[in-house]
Amino acid sequence: MKYLVVSDLHGVKAYLSEFEKIVKLELPDKIVLLGDILSNTSDDYLISETLNLYKDKIIGIRGNNDTYYVEKLLDFKLNDYYIERINNKNFFFTHGHLLYSFDFDNIDYIISGHTHISGVKEYMNIPIINPGSISLPRDFKHTYMIISDKIYIKDIDGNILEEVSI
Repeated sequence: MKYLVVSDLHGVKAYLSEFEKIVKLELPDKIVLLGDILSNTSDDYLISETLNLYKDKIIGIRGNNDTYYVEKLLDFKLNDYYIERINNKNFFFTHGHLLYSFDFDNIDYIISGHTHISGVKEYMNIPIINPGSISLPRDFKHTYMIISDKIYIKDIDGNILEEVSI
């Protein structure tokens, strides 16, 4: 199973084609959107139409900027968090703004966005991995994540920037 993880799109229309290019390049089985998906502008209709094409693959996570208005445009549910067993490990997916309010018993990896900065850190002896942002990175690297045999942080051209063994 191959997961594409994207965070903090913030409805930037200019990067919608990058998202579609990445989906075609990676051919994921599932797409996890880690929140802050739209931006409450007129571009949201076009962006939501495109994202809704992938609704059967998308696992949506609610970000701190995802309002009721955003949820009405999307044909997939937004969750506060999502737990999935991948390669015999428990993955906890969250946007990140509520990170410190969860119980991480039996969690092997935390996948969290919110900061717009890709990388690997540790929280409570658990790796916390951030895919960064395709559209609005704060570290000037437009990035996303793939989870398959390993965890890969890649730039928008598909080049591996960082990898973590599972």
